[in-house]
Amino acid sequence: MSEWIVDARGGDCEQCGREYRSLSSHWAKNQTCSYPEPSDELTDIIRGCLLGDGSLDNPNDGPPALRISSMRRPHIVWIHNQLSWLSRGVTRDGRGAYRLRTLSHPVFHQYWTWMDAPPTDGWTLSRSIARCWYACDGGLEWPGTSTQPRATWTITDDTKRTACKRVLHELDYHPMEWERRLALSFDDTERFLEWLGEPTPGSDYKWALDRDEYERRRTTD
Repeated sequence: MSEWIVDARGGDCEQCGREYRSLSSHWAKNQTCSYPEPSDELTDIIRGCLLGDGSLDNPNDGPPALRISSMRRPHIVWIHNQLSWLSRGVTRDGRGAYRLRTLSHPVFHQYWTWMDAPPTDGWTLSRSIARCWYACDGGLEWPGTSTQPRATWTITDDTKRTACKRVLHELDYHPMEWERRLALSFDDTERFLEWLGEPTPGSDYKWALDRDEYERRRTTD
């Protein structure tokens, strides 16, 4: 049985000033209030989640909603905060996984194809998209006896891997590709993490370039 960790299912509609138990139902049925358009910043978070392990569904045949889960509570609460008014909140299931679901919103119709792979052109990797994507799905590894790590992503879909490789190339990174994975060189990894800025909550270890520090933070984050 799930329990609510953050409950944001209801709220005030900024257009009419009234409180509703379900804002998405209000916007869908009301003739004077409509679905708000996500800002550029919110659009970046949506894309970052879908590059990571986010998915879409519409079980009631209405507008889709975004879902994302994690075993890291600080990480999923950070995603909730980044999604702002679009998030319905966070629950925890009986196995200890934290699950976030957004309000249903027509904006998600355009992202159905991102479930398999993002478009191979027509979008760029902004810092906020990359930060969310790396926090969700990225990581560090120390190959062989190396004392330097490299950033890696496991991307099983060939089209998605090609699209991600393209947008990294556009930012002057040179990802290596093998066994359905992408990885940055040692120097590119350090530069990439500097570009991303401060670690996101629950993902501090993914920014730790020292292996001992990485292992310590991974067990405490």
